[in-house]
Amino acid sequence: MFRGPHVALVASAAAVLLFIDPVPTPIHYLVAVPLLALAVNSLDFSARYLTGFLSSRPMAMLGLWSYSLYLWQQPFYKFVYSQGSAPLPMLAGVFACALCSYYIVEKPARGWLNRNW
Repeated sequence: MFRGPHVALVASAAAVLLFIDPVPTPIHYLVAVPLLALAVNSLDFSARYLTGFLSSRPMAMLGLWSYSLYLWQQPFYKFVYSQGSAPLPMLAGVFACALCSYYIVEKPARGWLNRNW
């Protein structure tokens, strides 16, 4: 049942839809989070178009930058919702700060740790 070629795509799309603002917060955690877990755990059985897309160079780069994006998104999120800033310039700011952080701090630190640990 959970091994179909489209389970990961359907589960992740449903989870994203359940994370929009009008959906009550308990639904985010009770339904959307398990759907995301299902999506991740069913990737081995996914269709080639999905695994090929997720393995592409742009998606791999986004995965490398994801921790820096995670760290920098919160201050910009606050500007959008508490200050009424425009979302697109804030998204550009998130990427600019995250990329600088990745290439100036994270990547050199990883390299040093890999060489010396």
